[in-house]
Order: sequence, then C-alpha cells, then structure tokens
Amino acid sequence: MKLINWKTVFFAFILISLSTPLWALSSDKQKPVEVEADSFNLDDAKKITIYSGNVIITQGSMEIMAEKVTIYGARGTTDKVIAIGNPVKFKQQPDGSQGLIRGEANRFDYLVTRDTLILIDKATLWQDGSTFTSDRIEYDSKRSVIKAGDKKSGSKRVKITLEPAKK
Repeated sequence: MKLINWKTVFFAFILISLSTPLWALSSDKQKPVEVEADSFNLDDAKKITIYSGNVIITQGSMEIMAEKVTIYGARGTTDKVIAIGNPVKFKQQPDGSQGLIRGEANRFDYLVTRDTLILIDKATLWQDGSTFTSDRIEYDSKRSVIKAGDKKSGSKRVKITLEPAKK
C-alpha cells in the first residue's frame, strides 16, 4: 500500500518561506522562486511580508495558490508563514517514481522554529490514489510525528483511503 510522502509535503511548503530550504527536493531546489500576486506589502520595521490576491508561488514543479500569504521575519530568517485561501492549494512532483502530491486546506501555517506544518480547516492530501482528510493535519519534522484531528477543538474525524500497491 502506498502512503502519502509527508516529508515531501512538508518540504514543498517550506519553499514558500523564500529562504534557502535545507532539504528541498533535488528536482526543484536549484530553480528560482517566483511569486505572483495582486498586491505586495513589505514592512521592514515589523519584519512582515504580505502577498495578497490570487497569490501563486512556484519553484520548479512546486506550486502553491492562496488568496493571502504572510511571511513573518526578514528574508533568510523566516519565523512563520501563513497561507490563507478558499482553499489554499499546492502540488509538487517528487523525485523518483512517486506520484504527484496535491493538498489543500483553508489555512496552512508553517512554524519555522518548530519545523512544524499545520493544515487547518478542510485539510486533504492526495498521492497515488491515497487520500488523507481531517479538519487539522499537523506534521512535526523534527520528531517525524504526524497528528490529525483534535478532540479538544471538536475537529471532525480523520479519514484515510489507501490504494493497494500496484504490481
């Protein structure tokens, strides 16, 4: 059975921080980061960068689409990245024979100092026919821990559909 490659999902989102990723995919990490948006606001004093309106961030095969992306911290020293949309969508073709990874949620939070990616509100990930759905999906890359759902917040149940391995 094929499982979603969580490290690839995590690394795809790191790329939007616009700092040099430590573990970027070899097929994408040498490519330039391109950002398109209806508006851009950089506040050096507050160390906040905001891209708004039909935001599209690409680097190689990685693409992220959101209505608003806020980056906290100066370039190269990013602390937190928040992407908001209805929904935020991403896709990336990983190295090797793995299938295209796609994901969406109404909000993505990447906490750089904790190496944690959180997909919030109607979160879904797809790869090779497998699907993982919950209101909240959290991935802690330092500890390689994935959590989905949250009884404390009343999050709905987790649903996982795994495709059998192809022979």
